[in-house]
Amino acid sequence: IGLHVALEEKKRQGTDNTINTKSSPKMHLTVKILNGEECTLAASPSSLVRDVKEQLEALFSIPVADQKLLFKGKALMDVKPLKDYGVQDNSKITLVIKKYSTKFSGDSSSVLPQKSCCLETERPAWEMMRRFLRRHFREQDVECVLQEFKKEFERNLTNLSLDDIERFATTKLHV
Repeated sequence: IGLHVALEEKKRQGTDNTINTKSSPKMHLTVKILNGEECTLAASPSSLVRDVKEQLEALFSIPVADQKLLFKGKALMDVKPLKDYGVQDNSKITLVIKKYSTKFSGDSSSVLPQKSCCLETERPAWEMMRRFLRRHFREQDVECVLQEFKKEFERNLTNLSLDDIERFATTKLHV
């Protein structure tokens, strides 16, 4: 609702949903907020992803840190130019609004990193992996192998595209 109100306010002020970046030549990008509004931005192929995020912050009042841009299912890194991702004129980019990385409920002791909510669900899985590894490795090697496996697991998880996740979910749900 807040995004819709921001768009209506921009329209009342006589502006549209097109924002230009400073560099040229221009290409028009459609940015679709996941489950929300759409807008058009003008940018150049050499514009950094961060520049686009700053334009979106100006339009929607969404902090750059809370934005994640996706193009063809891949997350765009702030420091790279749009051309590195193959973004062209009339491309469509998806904006995902990230949840806050900390939780706050009034006192400072309740500020926790977002990952901490998942530790309880991770521990049994890693403990099962540890038991499995003990059957196949010497005790002094188990922790080393487990740590390397965790690193590789995290690396693979961060490289998944939305399409990969959707395919995985579809096969697991038998849809």
